[in-house]
Amino acid sequence: MNACLNLKLFSIPTENTDIKRRYMTMQKKPRKYRRFRLTVLTLCLFPMFTPLQFTRAVETMDWTKLKIVALGDSITWGYPNGRSWTNLVSIETGIQIVNRGVSGETLEEMYYRLENDVIREKPEICIIMGGTNDVFFGNSPEEMMNLIEQMAGELKRRKIIPVIGLPIPLPRGGQTEDKLQTLRKKLQDSGMLTIDFAGDFARSKKDFKKLLPDGIHPADEGKRMMAERLKKELPRIVSAYVESKLETEISN
Repeated sequence: MNACLNLKLFSIPTENTDIKRRYMTMQKKPRKYRRFRLTVLTLCLFPMFTPLQFTRAVETMDWTKLKIVALGDSITWGYPNGRSWTNLVSIETGIQIVNRGVSGETLEEMYYRLENDVIREKPEICIIMGGTNDVFFGNSPEEMMNLIEQMAGELKRRKIIPVIGLPIPLPRGGQTEDKLQTLRKKLQDSGMLTIDFAGDFARSKKDFKKLLPDGIHPADEGKRMMAERLKKELPRIVSAYVESKLETEISN
């Protein structure tokens, strides 16, 4: 089989009821079996196609055919000059990334934009990153988490892979950063697909000031770090997309 997967080939013969029955049984297992399911599914469908080959195939896919929407606030938009980490990734990988960052927005405002700014674009993947403005408006980590879960759920129902960007840090020592840290922990424990943008900014106070001159928005060096983080995570994100396609094919 060609190592460069064509997702149109992911169709399961309707008469193969045994494979379908076993797979639907696995679907009821807890989230911790996710990678196990993918391995078993790969071996069931492609006996000559090992998990390692599957990983390599994902990495060699024509990613330029994917469409990603980045939903967020000014950090996504690219304040103050409009040059965003999304633009850097799009230019360097060829993937179409539609930037839907709006300065000053909270997660609730992003939720109300979901239909027009994301779903109508018909992307394969949506990256959601917010929360920074929420903490300034006094919103709790629980309220923020609830909105993110609602958006992720709606995206999944529309067959769009939700990816949650962990919000980058604010200056230490304040309640605002404490709330963001709580939100990050909730997201990491949720089982949702996440990108840890925050960890790359956890440097010395001097570096922090250089990366985030105003304490909120990344300078060009910070945007470059975010772009590199997304590029490193792309194989994992694309793997989730491929798995989703497989699940859809076999359940139909």
